[in-house]
Amino acid sequence: MKKALYTIAILGFFLTASAAQAYSQQMPVAKFKLSGYWFRDKLAYPIDKMEVTLNVSADGRIGGKGGCNVYGADFSITDGKVKFSAPISTMMFCDELTNGFERKFFDVIQNADTFSLKDKKLTITNSKRHTYLVFEPVVEEAKETCCAKPEVSAPSDRPTKNR
Repeated sequence: MKKALYTIAILGFFLTASAAQAYSQQMPVAKFKLSGYWFRDKLAYPIDKMEVTLNVSADGRIGGKGGCNVYGADFSITDGKVKFSAPISTMMFCDELTNGFERKFFDVIQNADTFSLKDKKLTITNSKRHTYLVFEPVVEEAKETCCAKPEVSAPSDRPTKNR
């Protein structure tokens, strides 16, 4: 009887540990903006002047803007490894520097194998090529209501003076 209880306790521990591991493997559902990267060519791309975003949805899809074009891809996480499908994107014409950055950006996503979340920063890494992308969460700004026109009541709603 003791042996059976011991076995059940050990089994429960492993099931709990694997459930915790599966939970920790979730990609955070949020909107992100690129804040850093490392490509092998060591060129300095002006990411502060480009709109590079990553939107992660709960249904296993990502999308955003790659600097010039809008893109989307599917992803899955198995045994702690992330796998992205080849990104599909619009094909707008951009300057050579932005196009070069975007090709490398899509390459990191398509060939990424790990991701991590530390201090709210999401890092997507291709460990074979030693390249990565670092994203920070986007803080949604409140929409301004300062300049909305006040509602004007209809003439029949206005009070009238008795004369």
